[in-house]
Amino acid sequence: MNAELKQVNIDMGEPEYKMLQGILEVENGFTNSAYNLSYNAYKKWLQDVDNHSRGIDLPKGWIPYTTYVLYINRFPVGYGRIRHSSSEYLETVIGAGNLGYGISKEYRGKGYGNILFKELLKKCKDFGYKEIKLFPLKTNEATVKIMIKNGGKIIGDFKKEKYIISVPIAKVIL
Repeated sequence: MNAELKQVNIDMGEPEYKMLQGILEVENGFTNSAYNLSYNAYKKWLQDVDNHSRGIDLPKGWIPYTTYVLYINRFPVGYGRIRHSSSEYLETVIGAGNLGYGISKEYRGKGYGNILFKELLKKCKDFGYKEIKLFPLKTNEATVKIMIKNGGKIIGDFKKEKYIISVPIAKVIL
């Protein structure tokens, strides 16, 4: 199996679009703003996401973030985002962490979530993170299991709905 993580870019096409339609707009706490977009709107979304990774045209109060697609044997199966930094507001008011990810419905249960999470952790190291905080829904048992399996520790909870999980990036194996 060949796994590859690629940053979202404006040249992505139909395969990535179809994959994005397999992840609901809000699913297990992860938001997918490309869900249910027309193909033309998706192409604009790609440009917006590319701009946001460079800090251009960000909505007020947003932190730059980079979006990646996971390919397994050259087929897109899921995607994730990494915020370039964190904020007290996100962590204490919203309950949002440093990264999030989703696997398209047809590819779930095959271990791709674990692969995507590991690849995103490697990218966190590139952004200079020493540790990240994650806020998975307590009901999202598969994701919580992946986070713990990859060095995460539950350090608290957020409004009784989410765990707060800390993952030391220094332990990430490249």
